Amino acid sequence: MAKIHYSGSFNIEKPAEAVYGFITDPSKAAGILPGVQSIDVISNDEFMVKMMIGVGHMKGLITARVTISNKEPPRRVKMSGRGTGLQSSMDFELDFTIKGNQGSTEVEWIFDGNVGGLVGAMGARVLDAVAEKMINDSIAKLRKELAQV
Repeated sequence: MAKIHYSGSFNIEKPAEAVYGFITDPSKAAGILPGVQSIDVISNDEFMVKMMIGVGHMKGLITARVTISNKEPPRRVKMSGRGTGLQSSMDFELDFTIKGNQGSTEVEWIFDGNVGGLVGAMGARVLDAVAEKMINDSIAKLRKELAQV
């Protein structure tokens, strides 16, 4: 089992309520994930997503079930889930802390994950580079989508 951890923050010229509303909307939140092939919204707090990803020489479809929880409008929210595919499994949590200040918002995020199976066995050098790119791409897409809200 390989463990991964990333964190960061960004500022956006949007009110905290708009940022929180976007992150807690399953149909919008699922769209920031890399390689999305399909989204199935199950409820206001849960969705399934299929993503095409590549790690090293392995490429294929990952299916993940994601739950939006620990909601503290408009300050905090957590996405957690489990994905399977490529003869591997992934458990993850993505925590957001949202700090509004007169129409501008700072978004702090922390990603923690565990990857098992073939992908997890690839080693930190291969997995870390791919995972970091996927997380950074997702956060960049979140920033872009929020700018259009």
